[in-house]
Amino acid sequence: MILTHEILKVLGTAPLFLGIPKHLLAKHLSESSLHPLTTGQVLLVPSQPNNTIYIVLSGRLRIQSHESESEPLVILGEGECVGEMSMLGEAPVSMYVVAGTDCKLLAIDHASMWELINSSHAAAYNMLNMLTGRIRNTNEILVGNLEQELGFSGDSMVDDLTGLYNQHCTQKKFDRHLRRGIVSKMPNSLLLLEMDHLTEFIKRHGQLGGDQALRDIAYTTISCLRPDDQAGRHSNEKFAIFLPNTSLYDACNVAERLVTDVGRSLVVLPSGDALPSITVSIGVSQARADDTLVSLFDRADEALQLARDNGGNCIKAV
Repeated sequence: MILTHEILKVLGTAPLFLGIPKHLLAKHLSESSLHPLTTGQVLLVPSQPNNTIYIVLSGRLRIQSHESESEPLVILGEGECVGEMSMLGEAPVSMYVVAGTDCKLLAIDHASMWELINSSHAAAYNMLNMLTGRIRNTNEILVGNLEQELGFSGDSMVDDLTGLYNQHCTQKKFDRHLRRGIVSKMPNSLLLLEMDHLTEFIKRHGQLGGDQALRDIAYTTISCLRPDDQAGRHSNEKFAIFLPNTSLYDACNVAERLVTDVGRSLVVLPSGDALPSITVSIGVSQARADDTLVSLFDRADEALQLARDNGGNCIKAV
């Protein structure tokens, strides 16, 4: 099929295709096809083989561990993809993928995707980054489930709501990376991210809406991270992101992308109802040679306050 301008526009904002020229997309994805789904229709079933990557052109997909589940693990929207994990050793599907709303998908066979990867460094980087994020998120969920199953009496590593590291684990991991960066004299940066007007959002849309908004921020954060980056839930409203080997300038670029991607995403309830878009504020600070984790967090928190005072939906660096 010929990729239309509308389809190429969606692909241009998709994490899997960032930085890839449109002529390469048109060339290597010409064998793709449109795949419509109606609400509730099952796209993928666990243990079955899959040789297709699906890009959401419109609508919402639900990722869930059971076919009938009121609370999905993840909700995917426009520009996001599913099926890429099957490219690793031709692995079978691991989760149910169900249409949360009427959807229109672009179906790309694995052979075409590999051709694009072989011809574009950006495509290879995007795929590696995405797969790494998926594996990391899956591992965090598995760790949390295993701890619950075994009745682990120590501190849990994973935040139950978002699947990110919890505050206790975040502190330990960030401190280790900070000391390593200071010793090796490599730049490290910290981002503190907070949803704008969360309290008002919960008043209007309920705790379920607020929880789904925080999950959306967590998923967007994971999708933007590199393999060595670390992210965790710092408090009820704040997320912390540690960027090893990253200057303040590059950290601000990451923050700008996060602000943009969160603003583009939609918060969708398990019922399929879409809530108003959300925004975030981010404070950024680069670690100094004499920093402790406390002093680094203090500066990032100061920068976050400046972003909030500026009206939100922006970043500030200190």
